[in-house]
Amino acid sequence: MSGETIHLKCVLLGETAVGKSSLINRFVSNTFKNDFKSTMVGYCSSKEINFEKYDRKINFEIWDTAGQEKYRALAKIFYQDSKVTLLVYDITRKDSFEALKNYWYKEVRDNSSQDVVLVLVGNKSDLYEYEEVTEEQAEEFAKSINAIYQQTSAANGSGVKELFNMIGNKILNPNYKDVYDKMKLLNNPIKIKKYVSQNDDNFGIDNSNNDGQKKSKKKNCC
Repeated sequence: MSGETIHLKCVLLGETAVGKSSLINRFVSNTFKNDFKSTMVGYCSSKEINFEKYDRKINFEIWDTAGQEKYRALAKIFYQDSKVTLLVYDITRKDSFEALKNYWYKEVRDNSSQDVVLVLVGNKSDLYEYEEVTEEQAEEFAKSINAIYQQTSAANGSGVKELFNMIGNKILNPNYKDVYDKMKLLNNPIKIKKYVSQNDDNFGIDNSNNDGQKKSKKKNCC
């Protein structure tokens, strides 16, 4: 059907303070708040994107969830029927990455449909000088679970529109190969971290000033 709108439920999972809420705010409203407040239970935001090359629109219905251990059982309410699950970690906190491997991924596999689209998201890429999880480690894990992989920064917007572009393309074309491979063509690792792909779909997120932003030493922001 021409111009059909697909309603796509996406759920973000991961430890507290990895930036799940901030990623959603950056994508939906292109905003970022530096004050950290933990999500208590969960909430839904949405944004509709037009994928012209498929003549389709996707209404991303994005659910944020609490990362604290005492709320983990409640998260199942939100991701049991999700079509896309984003496993989010903080690249400066190895414990947040290990939690995805040792807890969250198993939970998704035990409680979600077998055809759920998995996405591994390394957030806070603007703090790459303090990374504790390398891209190679993340790529290896993503490959082992057949997940899309993308690094993002909710703080400056880098990689956020690309993340949802990749998800949309994967939903509309199961054979779609994500844009991360294009990064391998760049020889400078600093450029790889700041890479912004030039896709057809413009999500209205301005990354033009990313390179001019100073790197923060704070690890507790999202």
